[in-house]
Amino acid sequence: MDIQHELLKLARFVYTYSLKKLGLALPANKHLLAAPKQASAYLSTIIYHETLEQMAKYSHQAESIKSLLDRDHFHKSISEKALGREVNYLEVDQHIEPIRVKLKQADFIHNVLNNWCEEWLISRVKTVTEEGEEGIRKKTRDNKRTASEFITDLRNDTYDKLDKLMTLIRKFGNHAVPPSSQNSSLTMKKATIQSYFAIQKERLDVLSISSS
Repeated sequence: MDIQHELLKLARFVYTYSLKKLGLALPANKHLLAAPKQASAYLSTIIYHETLEQMAKYSHQAESIKSLLDRDHFHKSISEKALGREVNYLEVDQHIEPIRVKLKQADFIHNVLNNWCEEWLISRVKTVTEEGEEGIRKKTRDNKRTASEFITDLRNDTYDKLDKLMTLIRKFGNHAVPPSSQNSSLTMKKATIQSYFAIQKERLDVLSISSS
């Protein structure tokens, strides 16, 4: 599999699917037709959610492949059956090389999607917090409250999405993956996001106190 080709195909799928979802949402959100910026932000959020979902799929795929790769005796048995003789671990190592390649590809795509999601969050939060900080300096509390509410809503929305994805993986994912490894990447991501949102909210609160 060509990783760049796979990423382009994935990007086209996410964008096309997100446009369809936007189209389906417009009848109930007709105000977006007269507000291009809001419509763009709405589409951007849909793309973020879809990318987050694809990231979770590749995360679980990588966990599944790694779980398979770690079963040394299983691979030795398969290799011996395929060759009709006993094999040493060097031969087993050669036999499982294609699995290593698949793991590397899944990890790479997961990391690309994960980085994109993080950059999207940082960009969104940065814009809103800068507007909120400017409002606090000018003593306009509405800006601070709006920024704080936006961060809380975005945090809760992301937590909810991650929790639902982890529940789906636990229910329908590869049960051969050890419980200690299942959802490990998503759990770490949620912890990182928790820290990030806490820092951003604290910045607004400190600035608000110091300017009062």
